[in-house]
Amino acid sequence: MDKYLEKFTLNLILFFPFLMIFGIFTSQVISLSIILISVYLIIKTNKFHILNNKILIFLFLFSFYISLNALLNGKTIFQLSTLLYFRFVVFTACIFFILQLKPLKIHVREHSLYLFTFSFILLDAIYQYIFGYNFFGFEVDQKQNYGRVAGLFEENLILGSFLLRFFPIILIIITLNKFDLKKYSILSTIFFSIYFLTIFLSGERTAFFLLIIFLGLSIIFIRYFRKIFINSLIIFSIIVTLLSYFKIGEYNPTDRIFFKTFNEITDQKIKDDYKIKKLEDKFNYSRDIKFFSKDHEGHFKLALHLFSENKVFGTGPEGFRVHCGNINHNSNIGVCSVHPHNLFLQVLSELGLIGVIFYFIAATYVIYNFFKIVKIGSLKMNVEQISFLISSLAIMINFFPFVPSGNFFNTWISIIIYYTLGFYLYLNSKIFKK
Repeated sequence: MDKYLEKFTLNLILFFPFLMIFGIFTSQVISLSIILISVYLIIKTNKFHILNNKILIFLFLFSFYISLNALLNGKTIFQLSTLLYFRFVVFTACIFFILQLKPLKIHVREHSLYLFTFSFILLDAIYQYIFGYNFFGFEVDQKQNYGRVAGLFEENLILGSFLLRFFPIILIIITLNKFDLKKYSILSTIFFSIYFLTIFLSGERTAFFLLIIFLGLSIIFIRYFRKIFINSLIIFSIIVTLLSYFKIGEYNPTDRIFFKTFNEITDQKIKDDYKIKKLEDKFNYSRDIKFFSKDHEGHFKLALHLFSENKVFGTGPEGFRVHCGNINHNSNIGVCSVHPHNLFLQVLSELGLIGVIFYFIAATYVIYNFFKIVKIGSLKMNVEQISFLISSLAIMINFFPFVPSGNFFNTWISIIIYYTLGFYLYLNSKIFKK
């Protein structure tokens, strides 16, 4: 019975990304199921020692600080809802526990099903891009969403973020199961090319830029995927060029990802004919440089203002939203929104210097151990060490401070972050055995 539960829970963990497609309610039900089964197995097997992990202790301290901060600063239901933030750390702990019990090895049938399901998500999105609706009839919203592709997520424009954040998990599963990339090089190249293309077609600029960073670091430091990634990027670039040149599809993602970004950062007006309307400023972009856009810069300015007034503890979780809900908000000190649209500045403004200390301790730890493994050399690394590097890069892109981001306290984002942390803890414990 226990072996069956272990296998069942492992499958829930492995196929969790696909279950998230059905919505946040389903995600929470499945995560709760994983937690309840794991707690039962921990008690039944009396293997509490597995959870004696320094990273887990650190995460629980961080969640305790968030809950305490919410209790002290909480003024609205949004802030008080973070009192239960520790549930995400419990989710991480349970994933870590199950992966310790059951080796992350899957049968060929499960491996094929895993890749097939992701392939279906990709092809569904590409079909929607070309024809304006996906396999299930979900149409692209030309007015509200500018024709951007959402695929199975319907009106929620999170396809690119979803694919980006679960991409490292795919690589970890491929690596630990010793998938023969050389034998299936053509198939692998096609899969990765389509994967990159779908993120691009989603029109999510942050997801695409983080993908480029992830691939760049992977090519530099992880020899195992170097050739396949380079070949996939070449094919991806050719496809994007052809799509843009022949204007195939419901909208041109190149306009949004490149031209719109350039226009917002430099305050110029460049279109797909590559002509800058403000010719007098052609060589003087620097004076109008914005941090992504005027609105983003306004959010960041307001976040820094809130930090200046609450330096130690911040305004509390979701404090940015609460401040902006105040009708007396002074627009001269920044632009309002529900969150600062930057993870680091959200930590700074809502959790204060104490939150930033947690952030820098975690960042230092991840980066230090990443390069500790890199020093071993690509040719000497085993599959667990390669997988650890991938999981480290996953943490880095999830917490990358120099791009716009979603709300750190958003349930959907938190579930993905702490899901990934479960894999990181598992691989960390396998390599740095205490």
